[in-house]
Amino acid sequence: MTSHWKTWVCGLGTAALLLSGCRKSETPAAGAAPSSAPASAAAPAVDAAKLPMGVLHVPKEGETVASGSWAFGWALDDSGIAQVTVVSETGETGPVATGQNFPGVLQTYPGYPDADKAGFGFGIPKLPPGPHVLTVTFIAKDGGRLEIQRHIQVK
Repeated sequence: MTSHWKTWVCGLGTAALLLSGCRKSETPAAGAAPSSAPASAAAPAVDAAKLPMGVLHVPKEGETVASGSWAFGWALDDSGIAQVTVVSETGETGPVATGQNFPGVLQTYPGYPDADKAGFGFGIPKLPPGPHVLTVTFIAKDGGRLEIQRHIQVK
């Protein structure tokens, strides 16, 4: 069986820090032979237009933060957002408060459910000093999921 790295490549609009789009990318893992399996054996295609969208606004990529400091962003989906989760590479998690106002989201996406309360926030999980990776997952009410990762440095 051929293994692949499956990722969603998401572009961020630098001017507005808005998620501008995602596309599926499959790359054979190092040392793996190209797959000759028929297309029907491949994983089902996921419609990128059905994925949630959002931004982890703070902390920024590579930012130095303290455990317990505040992180925040926003998430939307055309079906609504069911949940936002956060986990570090150590497995540490924390509660995420959703349903918060986030400036500019309602004005930019007025047709989305709960655009007036798309904001979320959480405390950085208890992590030892050093480099860490946070994975924030947006889970839509229709089952769509989008993960974003943020590399941080804990002081």
